Amino acid sequence: MTVVNNHSIELLAPAGCYPSLQAAIAAGADSVYFGLAQLNMRARARRSFQGGDLPGIMERLHRADRKGFLTLNTLVYDHDLRLMNALLDEAVKEGVDAVIVADVAAVMAARERNLEVHISTQLSVSNYPAVVFFSQWADRIVLARELTLGAIERIHKNIVENDLRGPSGRLMELEAFAHGAQCVAVSGRCGMSVYTSNASANRGACEQNCRKEYTITDRETGKEL
Repeated sequence: MTVVNNHSIELLAPAGCYPSLQAAIAAGADSVYFGLAQLNMRARARRSFQGGDLPGIMERLHRADRKGFLTLNTLVYDHDLRLMNALLDEAVKEGVDAVIVADVAAVMAARERNLEVHISTQLSVSNYPAVVFFSQWADRIVLARELTLGAIERIHKNIVENDLRGPSGRLMELEAFAHGAQCVAVSGRCGMSVYTSNASANRGACEQNCRKEYTITDRETGKEL
């Protein structure tokens, strides 16, 4: 869900394929966020949108009077820049309402195209001064998932009291996860999967080692713990 500047609630749902997109619309979501094959945190999903799906996604959303947010929220390396820029160009062409990003290169590239920027939870924004910093480029912050309702309330109160606004001129908006798996790492920034399987959680390829069951054996005594 998203706490917006007039204290109302915007319900935001994820979608990774057309059936889930349609389900989000039918269930009453105000907006939907989605990735396109790569450079998003659900890149390993078995059923996922591809680059050519963007026109159809946005057509369905706007026809239903819903907003669509494109996620480009992974780490971005030099070899990713061409794809990143191509996706952003396509986002402009197809009328994407905002992009959710976690890399400074993506932030700058989106702003150069006058795309609305939302800062991903991957950047672990957890205090008001950090919101002030990102307000130079972004209109919305997806807060660290570890924050309590009280902490979110205090940040929102500071935004209102200080009339903090983003590039659009709107009061800064806060987004908070209301449902879903809670990662053992801070907002999902974990190195376990890349260490064990060369599958980076910060590149959308987490193998979710933390959710598996393990038997721990003391190698000196052979005793299982």
